[in-house]
Amino acid sequence: AERKANLKKLFEAQLASGAFPWWPGGPESPYMTLYIVNGLSRAIEFGVEVPKEPVSKAIEYLHQYYLERLSLEMEEDKKDGESPGLIVFLNYILTNFPDKSWTGDAFSQDERARMLDYSFKHWRECSLYLRGLLALTLKREGRAADASLVWDSVMDRARTTENEGTSWMPEERSWLWYNDTIESQAFALRTLLELNPTDSRLPGIVQWLFLNKKLNHWKSTRATAEVLYSVASYLKRTGALAGREIVTAEMCGQKTTFIFEPDRYTGKKNQVVISGEKLGPPCATVKFEKQGKALALASATWHFSTEQLPARSDSDLFGVERSYFRRVQKGKKGIVLQPLAPGAVLGVGDEIEVRLTIKSKHPAEYVHLRDPRPAGCEPVRLTSGWRYELGLPRYEEIRDSGTNFFIEWLPQGEYTLTYRLRCAMAGTFKTGPASLQSMYAPEFNAYSSGQMINIK
Repeated sequence: AERKANLKKLFEAQLASGAFPWWPGGPESPYMTLYIVNGLSRAIEFGVEVPKEPVSKAIEYLHQYYLERLSLEMEEDKKDGESPGLIVFLNYILTNFPDKSWTGDAFSQDERARMLDYSFKHWRECSLYLRGLLALTLKREGRAADASLVWDSVMDRARTTENEGTSWMPEERSWLWYNDTIESQAFALRTLLELNPTDSRLPGIVQWLFLNKKLNHWKSTRATAEVLYSVASYLKRTGALAGREIVTAEMCGQKTTFIFEPDRYTGKKNQVVISGEKLGPPCATVKFEKQGKALALASATWHFSTEQLPARSDSDLFGVERSYFRRVQKGKKGIVLQPLAPGAVLGVGDEIEVRLTIKSKHPAEYVHLRDPRPAGCEPVRLTSGWRYELGLPRYEEIRDSGTNFFIEWLPQGEYTLTYRLRCAMAGTFKTGPASLQSMYAPEFNAYSSGQMINIK
């Protein structure tokens, strides 16, 4: 009933010309019309009943738009702006319906061939997403060799690792509809499924999408819908859609089995907690086994308290390392940074520069970096606030016990943050490790080594 109500609401917004507006009552929008017709073609693929008449009217409008604008720009051989992308998208949509009864005779075969030749001529200027659309259109129109040429250029740029899966570098100007990072990754999955369903990198693309969702907030409903569509297609093709999954966790000499049924939600607390008195050296190894064709994500976390400082940093998806430098005035040369060796002695009044090097193997949002302060030191900068230097915007919060860095957006890569301390009290002080953690996916974290600071 809800599906029928939504379709009714959608078709009531359709204009007499066959076009759809951005909002009901608005002017004709060729892009929104393309987007809606594409969505309807996908609904048909998954068995949703869609009336033909509104679809045919929309395609007739798109043909009129093609004659009045797109065909003229093709004659000018225009290869930048919105129109080339719309031509690729339009031609792809025309191949997306189960038979010609949906598209009618609005577009002749010559017009479609002309659009395809134009798009293929400029395929090198296309983004990852547009190359996927073009490759599928070429393949469906019997030009398999050209489809392979276009799509191989995409897969040659793919990066695959065991921990992060398979991904591509984000496109420049990723806010454009044909450059969206999440949507491009999802459609790459859909394209590869059709062109090369045995490619070993298919699970890696799914893995990257799930990791990205875990670490980020997707701001586009269109991108989310594209992921759902592509992942559903992948699960359907691999026989994992609506399948039963079994995960067995083995630790501390005990086994726990989790069963995930496709029609029953098991909640968020699928976990095993081992109390402190049962922990020992054998618990250092945690083993997971899975039965089923779908992807499963598992993590293990230690919660402990110790007086012993970590001797080295530990990292996985995230990484953080901390270094201390003594700031020394060297005459006309100005300030020189001297690395603080283990056991080095500082004097009251000396300045220390703290250098925090953070690494991320995957883009992440809302990340918290906390750096404890040696008890005998005070911060040189006393006010909290936003800092924008070094290419990583963050909010720095000065607290009595340390400094917090709240990073709204942490791109993949390595970054260095610095701040200063002044030695204020003599003594030997332990400094706990700096920690880097996703605020909304806390299982992704890292910590640095601990250090001793001697002040006389």
